[in-house]
Amino acid sequence: MVAAAAIAALGPRIVAAIPEPAEPAEDKRTYADVARTRGALAWMVIPAAVAAGVVAWRVETHELLPAWVLLCGVGAWLAFIDWHTHYLPFRITAPLYVGVWLLVGLAALLLKDLDVLVHAAVANLIVYAIFWVLYWIGQRFMGGAFGFGDVRLAAILAVALGPLGREATMVGLYAGFVLGAVFGIVLQRLKVVPRGEIAFGPYLLAGAVIGAAWGL
Repeated sequence: MVAAAAIAALGPRIVAAIPEPAEPAEDKRTYADVARTRGALAWMVIPAAVAAGVVAWRVETHELLPAWVLLCGVGAWLAFIDWHTHYLPFRITAPLYVGVWLLVGLAALLLKDLDVLVHAAVANLIVYAIFWVLYWIGQRFMGGAFGFGDVRLAAILAVALGPLGREATMVGLYAGFVLGAVFGIVLQRLKVVPRGEIAFGPYLLAGAVIGAAWGL
């Protein structure tokens, strides 16, 4: 919990330093402005600490926890960014993908269990393929309702979920869809968010934590 919170605490500085997209949407808030949002630090640190605590409580294979600490800490940055901009910056998701893979690889080495890597790779490939298809459908038939940043994030989550088992992976990703659908509709009805503007990243991350806790 402490390590994930410490990583999350770096969030406002990291977010402020992210270069803007080459072709941002006209109404997109700048990353520097997002970093100055009131309560930004708390909105990153508290969810990161809670998520890491839940995973640590349920995951008994301690060698796998470092990957989740990184995922919870950096994931808090991504959730906050996505909520305010509907972007998941490649400059954060790409290093996170590499970092999670390295830590899962280290876990496999410490456990002397090649299956850890196999399960991570299989989950990674299958989830990426599924989300890519959803992205394609969204772009072609739903006006771009599903962003490619969500595809990348789902693939990262799959790397961490895969070694926990098939059930953890399925529940984790399905829970993200359910949370996104339910809370998306509620927030739109309450006019908290405009119709059709749902940041899916936070729900994917929350669903992954549920999957890690549920699948054991």
